[in-house]
Amino acid sequence: MRSVSAFWALVIMAGFAELGYVTLNISAMPVYLREVVGLGEATITAVGSVFLLTEAIFRAPMGALSDRIGRRRLITLAPMLTVVTSLATLLARHPLQFAILRALDGLSAAMLWPAAYAAIGDSVPAQRRSWAMSFLNMTYMGGIALGPLAGGLANDLTGAKQASFYLTACLFAIATLIAWRFYPDDGRKAGNPSMREGHFSVQALLRALRAAPGHMLLAFTVFFGIGLVMLLVKLYAMDEYGVSETLFGAGLVVPALAIAALSLPLGRLADKLGRARSIRIGLSAAALVLWSVAAPSKPPLAWVVVAAALGAITFVLTFAAWMAELSEIDPARRGIILGAAGTTQGIGSILGALLGGFLYEHVPLRLGEVFIPAHRTPFLACAAVITLSALLSWLVLKPKPARTA
Repeated sequence: MRSVSAFWALVIMAGFAELGYVTLNISAMPVYLREVVGLGEATITAVGSVFLLTEAIFRAPMGALSDRIGRRRLITLAPMLTVVTSLATLLARHPLQFAILRALDGLSAAMLWPAAYAAIGDSVPAQRRSWAMSFLNMTYMGGIALGPLAGGLANDLTGAKQASFYLTACLFAIATLIAWRFYPDDGRKAGNPSMREGHFSVQALLRALRAAPGHMLLAFTVFFGIGLVMLLVKLYAMDEYGVSETLFGAGLVVPALAIAALSLPLGRLADKLGRARSIRIGLSAAALVLWSVAAPSKPPLAWVVVAAALGAITFVLTFAAWMAELSEIDPARRGIILGAAGTTQGIGSILGALLGGFLYEHVPLRLGEVFIPAHRTPFLACAAVITLSALLSWLVLKPKPARTA
């Protein structure tokens, strides 16, 4: 990037886009599909999985395309597409129609995020890359903090579940305008060899996967675990604790905003600790937090809020180091490497979401005298998979000397 203003345009645009994606996928869609359309949880997660599937399929091609044509075009077009799909959702009636619209949203996300992360990777020296990635992590946490609250408030204040879709259309329109007006160049020169190599093919994707098979396996397992619960968190809070949409969102604001403020220090910490150590610590801590919530007995709501904050801390530490680790595998093909990892993560999320929806609706457990209702089962499975991922990180990741600025 050629200027500070372009950098901040990227960060602010990503903030509005992430807020839109969280509001749409985590807040608006599950409630709308269940309360208005009348679909069951298994069907709801199947519709949500179409978003993940399309994003997974197109992340690597879009990452390669950003290597070839530069980042700006994709960063501008992506949110514009979701403005249209947000409004079109209100006209849909059949699950297939919802699935098609979520597929287009997945394409939008696939266009946006590899280009955005690659743009950060292009612009920052390796020794500060975790810190730089933390800016996008900060926007991610801001989206998690405000998305459920914004969507819940829109619905509760208007008394209509459709209101949050108008909100998401506005958020993506703002993201589009910021990218178009304030992000004039991504700093990639026309003669850059990586641009000439930035074409996509199945062979290119396979080469990217073979460049770091252990990393791709770890990406799959982590996001399989996340996928088990990511589309069910709001429904779980409403079913288990009887909270309103607004209260659910309000419960996330303080911990998530606090973690957003910690994103940059945690990024610096990841640089100091080293990539492998940060990822191992983050995944191990996340597993412990999940087990504390997913225990067979119903945890107090106050502890669930605290656990959400602790989980967010582990996510920020892990993800900043993870994206920095991926960005250094092959700098000349950074876009397609990040895209391939995103594809692997997406496949894991899809399979996890499909299984999680089935478990939530159909699979209670009995462990001796202890009965576990079906809506808790996906959270137990998530804790188990993240524990496996933490163990896998010790086998896959090769420690490198910690960097200093």
